[in-house]
Amino acid sequence: MSSDAYMQIRTALDSTTEVTGGDARTNIGAVFIQKEIDRMIVETKNLETDFARLVARKVMRQKAYIWNLKTSLGSTSKTAVYSEGGTGTPQPNQYLQLFAPAIAYRSDYEVTGFVQASSASYFDALNEEARDALRSHAFTEEQMFILGDDVSAEATGLTLNSQVGVTSSFKGLKQLLSSAVAVADGDTGGFADASTAYGSTRSSTITDREYALNVKTLCTSSSASSPLSVNNLNGAITVGNIAGAKRANRIFLVSERRMDEISALIAPEGRYVVGARMVELDGGMSILSWKGIPFISSRLMALNGVTSSNGTSVTFADTDNNVLLLDMNNIVFYNVSGVDTKHVPLIGSDSGIRYDVEGGYFKTYGVFVVKKFNTQVVIWNLSAPTV
Repeated sequence: MSSDAYMQIRTALDSTTEVTGGDARTNIGAVFIQKEIDRMIVETKNLETDFARLVARKVMRQKAYIWNLKTSLGSTSKTAVYSEGGTGTPQPNQYLQLFAPAIAYRSDYEVTGFVQASSASYFDALNEEARDALRSHAFTEEQMFILGDDVSAEATGLTLNSQVGVTSSFKGLKQLLSSAVAVADGDTGGFADASTAYGSTRSSTITDREYALNVKTLCTSSSASSPLSVNNLNGAITVGNIAGAKRANRIFLVSERRMDEISALIAPEGRYVVGARMVELDGGMSILSWKGIPFISSRLMALNGVTSSNGTSVTFADTDNNVLLLDMNNIVFYNVSGVDTKHVPLIGSDSGIRYDVEGGYFKTYGVFVVKKFNTQVVIWNLSAPTV
């Protein structure tokens, strides 16, 4: 796409005709420019993200997403076996109201007229800068989804901002997938972490409504890191099934190096063990799966870890010690009024920038939401992958 056509999109994203907002110099209509912008956004998101592109995106028309988490049926069942003439009082559900405020984030780009003119024979500077802004937007969004607002320093060069998460972000999987239940081996424990989620504090007491804010956890040992095993994968699926996620759309989310370890574990020398196979996702991409649940790898999972060396307390670390089994039916990104990677072009006549500059920005208003916790499973205290 030429830079001339690209820059003349002043009203393209809101246009309903092929003329309004178009480029009179090239005779390219706004609708066609809009399609090109949309294609660029989709292509970049698919190329730059692994997890974020799998998260359902829905629209809300308020500044925060508010929902009720059903927590308990109480002591009397809604359904009962009864004798002729018998009566009973149904127990109403209890609800815990949660809320997640949306944030605004944007990725800017600009190119001077001199750079465009002096590089036009071999390099479309404006196009490349716009794509680079999109790449940053998509990757930073994935960073927020997985690592949230963790502001600790990251020294490996994995992220774009030298931080584990993003300052002032919404909460990500690293903060949301926790549990106040006491630490234990196997699949009956938690992280002894009475942190908050969407305005409510987790409880380890099963009769409290806040108990529903706890995820399921599983480990081989709570006092020493252990290698990932097939038993871990099976156990995570089983506890998820028991919690009600048996027929949910689920994925295992792992790091890139963990994916190599999983490949060696369930498909040694390219031969699948029982339970392992390849599945095809939308777009024709084939990936490993275990019992029909696909493995999705993201480089950012290398900074999401929970460990314990004493079986009593845990350390939330920026290390590769977790595998997540996610119920994707209950993980959603809500954008405000459809403002989702919306492009806003700027040219030099704008008083806010220099006159010999063309550019723009991509903006999103929204919030990442885990709507239900007890169907999410964290396999933790794993040894770092060595493959």
